[in-house]
Amino acid sequence: MFAGPEDVILAKLEWYRLGGEVSERQWRDVLGVLKVCAGDLDLDYPRRWAAELNVEDLLERALEGGGG
Repeated sequence: MFAGPEDVILAKLEWYRLGGEVSERQWRDVLGVLKVCAGDLDLDYPRRWAAELNVEDLLERALEGGGG
C-alpha cells in the first residue's frame, strides 16, 4: 500500500512538530508536495486529521504560502 500525498503531508508535519519545528527538510518536503500536487489534493482529509495530530496550525501555515 502506498501513502497518498495527503498522508505524506500529515506525516511530515507530525515529524516536523515532534522534532521541535526545526527540520528545514521536513518543511521543504511539505511545501514541495503541496506545490506538485496542488490541484489533485483532497484538502478536507488532511484538515480533518491535522486537528487529530495537533498540526492544524502547521498545515494552515503551509497552505497559506509556506512561511516557516
